[in-house]
Amino acid sequence: MNEDSIRLRRMALRDAPAVASLSGELGYPTDNARMLARLTALLDREDHAAFVACRGETVLGWSHAFICQFVESDAFVEIGGLVVNESARGLGVGGTLVEAITDWARTQGVAEVRVRSNIKRDRAHAFYKSRGFVETKLQRVFARPLLRQENDEANDGAA
Repeated sequence: MNEDSIRLRRMALRDAPAVASLSGELGYPTDNARMLARLTALLDREDHAAFVACRGETVLGWSHAFICQFVESDAFVEIGGLVVNESARGLGVGGTLVEAITDWARTQGVAEVRVRSNIKRDRAHAFYKSRGFVETKLQRVFARPLLRQENDEANDGAA
């Protein structure tokens, strides 16, 4: 295999620094320790799959997907994240990562792969549409934080 060729493999714990760095490019900055903890929790799960695309030892991009099972619908695979280093965009890395997820989804016996993409990511929308994804709905995402903020804890003091 040519050193310049792009190869795909399953994500490993040793990829945590590169995955953390690329997550920052996606808009989700994190540190290496936190990423290592996340990967430790996810990589051995049978209902999750994560891949990296590399040139030599350099990680150019990653993808992560998981099986979703809801009461109201049949199971499907959702792409939880996919990012390609800015310098490697347009080289087919993203498409290769999507195909890896699609192939894994087929082995899971699901009939659909879904992805959510922020409304402001026009390039990502075009990317997914060019790979056969169809926009099915718009929605709002609501979050309810469960961990107390450090400020609240500092204000509690001793009772």
